[in-house]
Amino acid sequence: MSANLVTNIRTTLAFTVQAIRFADSALALFLEMSAFPLPPNPIKIQFYQDAVDNLTEAYLAIKDLPFDTHFPSDPVFTLAPIVAQSQDNQHLINLSDNRITLATNKTEDSINYCELALQLTEDNERLNGQLFFIKLSLLAARDALVSGLNEPDFDVG
Repeated sequence: MSANLVTNIRTTLAFTVQAIRFADSALALFLEMSAFPLPPNPIKIQFYQDAVDNLTEAYLAIKDLPFDTHFPSDPVFTLAPIVAQSQDNQHLINLSDNRITLATNKTEDSINYCELALQLTEDNERLNGQLFFIKLSLLAARDALVSGLNEPDFDVG
């Protein structure tokens, strides 16, 4: 394996982990919303859950690749800050949307590095197929994040 390929895979993994943390944090914040005056939109919640599931699937697939995916020195990930409980739904929505935007950016970065890794594995059909599957999971996660962000915040129907 070339060092460039391994670096791209490790970077994909790092950005995927960050995207999972941001998306999971956003989902938790959105679930804290009270039902007054309207309950949170369950479709938006499902999109966020789908994003977390797809990102986790990509993470597990990266970890199953046939080479070491650990960084020589562990990267430092900034955890999403914990916020005080709030009854202000708009505040929770803003925090959630901000974290979904961060998760979308990290997912996009993961897709870009995965694409670079795909280009480096054109000769290795098996590894190329695995990376293509990972890219599909990342694309599905990005689409779910964007769809969730575009959904209305409250269940009005």
